[in-house]
Amino acid sequence: MYIGIGTKFKLNERFYEVMEEMEKNTYLARDLDFLTTRRIFSLTEMYKYLEAGVLEFQLDSNGKKNKSDFHDFSMLPVKLQEEAKYRHFVIKPLLQLRGEKLKPYIQDRLKQLSDSGYKVSERSIYRWLSDYTKSEDSIESLVSNTQDSGPRNKLIQGEIDLIIEEVMNTHYKRRELSNPKNVYYAVIHKIDIENLTRKEGEEKLKYPSISTIRRRIKESDSYDRDKQRIGHAEARKKHGSVQMLNNVKHPLQRVEIDHTPLDLILVDKNGIVLDRPTVTTALDKYTGYPLGIYVGFEPASYTAVMYCLLHAFAPKSYLKERYPSVQNEWLAYGLPELLVTDRGKEFKSKHLNEACFQLDIQLTFNPPRKPWYKGSIERHFRTLNEGLVHQLPGTTFSNVVKKGDYDSEKHASLTLDEFLEHLHIFIVDIYAKEPRGNKLSPARMWEKAIENGFTPSIPSFKLDWKVALMKLGTGSIQSTGVQKDYLFYQSPDLQGLRSQLGLKGKGYKIKYKYDPSDLSKIYVYDELKKEYIEAMCTDQEYSLNLSEYSHRVFVANARLEGNNRTNMSEIAAARARSDEKIKNSVLKKKERQQAARMANEGSNELLKEKAKAKEIGKVKNEEIFGETNSLPNKLEDDERKELDFDQDWEAYEVDY
Repeated sequence: MYIGIGTKFKLNERFYEVMEEMEKNTYLARDLDFLTTRRIFSLTEMYKYLEAGVLEFQLDSNGKKNKSDFHDFSMLPVKLQEEAKYRHFVIKPLLQLRGEKLKPYIQDRLKQLSDSGYKVSERSIYRWLSDYTKSEDSIESLVSNTQDSGPRNKLIQGEIDLIIEEVMNTHYKRRELSNPKNVYYAVIHKIDIENLTRKEGEEKLKYPSISTIRRRIKESDSYDRDKQRIGHAEARKKHGSVQMLNNVKHPLQRVEIDHTPLDLILVDKNGIVLDRPTVTTALDKYTGYPLGIYVGFEPASYTAVMYCLLHAFAPKSYLKERYPSVQNEWLAYGLPELLVTDRGKEFKSKHLNEACFQLDIQLTFNPPRKPWYKGSIERHFRTLNEGLVHQLPGTTFSNVVKKGDYDSEKHASLTLDEFLEHLHIFIVDIYAKEPRGNKLSPARMWEKAIENGFTPSIPSFKLDWKVALMKLGTGSIQSTGVQKDYLFYQSPDLQGLRSQLGLKGKGYKIKYKYDPSDLSKIYVYDELKKEYIEAMCTDQEYSLNLSEYSHRVFVANARLEGNNRTNMSEIAAARARSDEKIKNSVLKKKERQQAARMANEGSNELLKEKAKAKEIGKVKNEEIFGETNSLPNKLEDDERKELDFDQDWEAYEVDY
């Protein structure tokens, strides 16, 4: 979603509406309970509240969430998911035609579908398009029985569409480029005039969001319109044979993501040599600005992708506190429209596919054996190694010729955190500030886009991007809780859900999400209340900050040393022996690589550490009559009982 005039949100049980968009990403909002009360919010401040889970966007005039009644598309029954995906497949080629006369295109689409054996009516296509566009392109709008698509609503929406089209033809279809905000204000003015002419009791027209205006401008930016705005010659260049993959016009339109091992050896806090870390980077194609990073000893895996995207979505508010030596701000953040990857198994996983589908991110893969389709990020990695990494102690350089007789392990002295500080200085103060050939610097291109009306899209709710990116699991609720790979998860609410499912005759099967870098808790989906239940592992001492990879290694070691019927005590003992070996032994290179990965260290801590959720969760403003609201208390599970895990576990792959 985009923040703009008319955006409503709830913060610590108080309801607000944005009244004015001020300079430098600040917004003036009024308290909907006390209409004379005003507050100024910075975008970073709002994102901190969102991160802490005390702010929710997209609320209607009654303070209710303006979205369907479930948080996570992946938790819907498979039948409803497939139905929504089918509807999206039907209308997808038509989504870029909004503002055009749709009928001939819909007729062509119907013929294509019919020739391929699909049966769908013209009326259904119109209805699905209407629902999808009114919901700000939410896949949830295509789920059965989630939208009111009555004829009166369509009539009202049609009147608003006509006003938008009229304003665009007068304000945007001209040689002087019009800022989308100006078009938006003109639409608001026209709607106000129209509403004044309506009789008492007659339904008033509602304001569209500024994101709707931006989308309509982009999608109706046809050759005829451009011919009048920028001239025939420039329009012909613009609409000539340009490859769609490279024809990006604004930030976040195309983001490339990939991994590479860095030419650098790091050490742990005790100076013991570890291994080369891997960096995962999401790069904005339009500006060349790195949108997000993840650095750790995790190889190319979904865990690395997940943490890179979490970093990409969020404003980098930790920067000044964590690394005061960095002089500038890390400007880039937001949800990409198109995410471009190679064909690695971590990118083709069901976890990433479902997350992108829910967050309305189009996921696409490079054609095989054509790496130049993702050339921007390859050049970025080369610049990173040559411009920073090869200058640091412990570098392995890029080849044996450059390395010569340099002993990389002997000179290695940087810890992961020390390297991350160097990396932030390089990205923010050097890379983002340097012009690219005849182009402006990435930072300046991002700033100019903001000045011209671009606003990054952000999630509406905390769970939208936190849980959506986690891995998906299935199981059942037993009296001992939910079992996952020899671990049990329990909470009072979980047993309450079990009772309710039993009463309704639904059985005890559930779906849940989990963070593969921390098995101390899972998020079980309550299909009755359409919300998540946080369930803690009954063995917190073993599971806290334990990665899925490490747990599987310990289980495998326990099985090798024992028999096939391994229990939790044997697994914990295997972990203790592994920890002792790492402390007291000189490890071989392969063992060092495994130990570094099992240490579970990575740059994902940048978004965890310094969060100070309790402080963030308080509204420090005198305009709210001195009231403060704390974050909801976390679930406490003090009663942990010893359980016997004498059960078989199916075969697995250690390198997941």
